[in-house]
Amino acid sequence: MSTMSNLSRDLVEMILSRLPITSLREVRSTCKRWNDLIKDPKFIKKHYGQEAKEILMIMIYDSRACLMSLNLHGNHKDLVDPSIKQIGKLDQVKIINVFHCNGFLLCVTKNHSRVMVLVWNPYLGQTKWIQLRNDYHILDSFAMGFDSNNNNHKILRFSYSFNQKYEIYNFQSNSWRVLDIINNWSIYRGDVTLKGNTYFIAKEKLKVEEFLICFDFTSERFGPFLPLSFHPRPEDYVLLSAVREDKLAVLFKKHDAYEMEIWITTQIEPNTVSWSSFLKFDVRFLNESFLFPYASFFVEENKKVALIYAIDRASGTNQKAYIVGENGYYREVALRDSKCWILMCSYVPSSVQIE
Repeated sequence: MSTMSNLSRDLVEMILSRLPITSLREVRSTCKRWNDLIKDPKFIKKHYGQEAKEILMIMIYDSRACLMSLNLHGNHKDLVDPSIKQIGKLDQVKIINVFHCNGFLLCVTKNHSRVMVLVWNPYLGQTKWIQLRNDYHILDSFAMGFDSNNNNHKILRFSYSFNQKYEIYNFQSNSWRVLDIINNWSIYRGDVTLKGNTYFIAKEKLKVEEFLICFDFTSERFGPFLPLSFHPRPEDYVLLSAVREDKLAVLFKKHDAYEMEIWITTQIEPNTVSWSSFLKFDVRFLNESFLFPYASFFVEENKKVALIYAIDRASGTNQKAYIVGENGYYREVALRDSKCWILMCSYVPSSVQIE
């Protein structure tokens, strides 16, 4: 009679890959061999990373962080029953914002009038509360990255204003400190973490043109201005998104145009960037009441498609997402109603433990 400990690796992989990702915490404690397999980077890459058949996403439904799975069958010309299903949820706290880095989720939570920060690794089922130095302000934002020299994770806190102040939290020392950064530009929108560093859209004071800029968590400094592949103005729509684990995507739409374009980096580092055109498509199929400033998107590079949705101005809900591709292809994907703002970003699990 077979026991769990002597099942073949292929059979164990098949069993584990079919479990909800947030249930793996309980499975890890039942068998050391299974625990080692779950933490194996090769297993993660095969079933949840670049080689995975399904795409993992983080969504915020009704102030709760949900881990979702998007299944795209076929190619962009013949996607059979594209579907989104919930595979995990953080129910304990009310979420007002979330940031993704290297398999960790930095969740800004609210309990009555008190705002706190929670770091969550859904794959390992670990959480850690981070105490803020001072009270949270509505213009405050966060980013999470890590030091490339020792993989020490850090949190950047700043304000969306021209009088920005920056402070950083170090996981190893469990402490905050103020950064001596003075600049003549402001973070304007967007924040995506790639390879341990976070990228933003920024603009100089009294100037119109926007640019990309990177915060390097190793040097704890911002890099130089990096060019976008277009020239947006303040009234245009620019969104950032991660492509799996190592590329940046940017969506651009002029406020008075019906065409939308998506570009993907061919090279991305704190000091350099290069771009390649990914998709251009007509957006007249979208409801005119959709609020693009609050849209989210991500791309599936291999299938040459993008998933995009936004808040409906009239109802305040997100009922449908749109999969778009080449040659005018688009398809709707049903989502359940939500009375709250929804954020979507791609997610790649990590076996790294929270310090």
